Amino acid sequence: MAMSQAIHLRDQSDVLDDFSVEVTTKDTAQLAAMSGAIPKGTIISIPFLSTESDADRIRAAKMVRQAGYVPLPHIAARRLESESMLSAMLSALVNDAQVSRLLLVAGDADPPKGPFLDTATILRSGILEQHGISNVSIAGHPEGHPVQNAAMLTSALLEKRLIMEAANIEWSIFTQFAFASEPVLAWIGELRRLGIEVPIHIGIPGPASVRTLLKFAAVCGVSASTSVLKKYGLSITQLLSSAGPDALVNEYATGLSNAEYGDVRLHFYPFGGLHKTVDWLQEYRTRPS
Repeated sequence: MAMSQAIHLRDQSDVLDDFSVEVTTKDTAQLAAMSGAIPKGTIISIPFLSTESDADRIRAAKMVRQAGYVPLPHIAARRLESESMLSAMLSALVNDAQVSRLLLVAGDADPPKGPFLDTATILRSGILEQHGISNVSIAGHPEGHPVQNAAMLTSALLEKRLIMEAANIEWSIFTQFAFASEPVLAWIGELRRLGIEVPIHIGIPGPASVRTLLKFAAVCGVSASTSVLKKYGLSITQLLSSAGPDALVNEYATGLSNAEYGDVRLHFYPFGGLHKTVDWLQEYRTRPS
């Protein structure tokens, strides 16, 4: 168990310590004006969208760095057309944006567009070490995966752990978002029992309309049963109303005080827009415990 790095909550808002945020390439220009709500040095993950070019991704990482944050570009393995394409992108990310950490995902291209079938294929290639990438994050799926069962996911995760530890790469896990804390905390507990002690960044859906949250839940295969939505504070009869993660974050503020879960932080997905999430963060911090 990762007992020594457990979150020690002085008050409820401490659950936001060392949070991270996903920001699309088109929104990275907004970051320079958000240092009051997003502390300098915060990890900003940049998704690998199929509608954007490598030049877009590199430019976004550079803007994140220039704004004083730590860029965490995503690399979608199955969307890469060649090893030379990946090498060129890594070279630009390192040289232009001083990127030293990446988030690797398999991506949804079927069949793969090039030689990388999954994230393990990239990890085995040695190309990350060649470009000085010393910290790699991988995706976690507390509520399962549309095409892989739990045993397959655990096996793949353990394989990636072996590869990264053999290569002396620091690593961490960023999870899919969820509307309920119970399955996420149970999943983290199981990983800790398997001896996986790396930081885990829990996906939190930022404030957005019910319609938007349901759309992303469907795309990502996230559980959105009526009982789960009700607990989260969502009503499918009020699709245009906005809902925030208050109840969910409160649950984590309570649950993560248990040292069993080790080093766990929150990672926000601003489905309703970056400004809405930033406003929510500022408001949550000022609440009385």
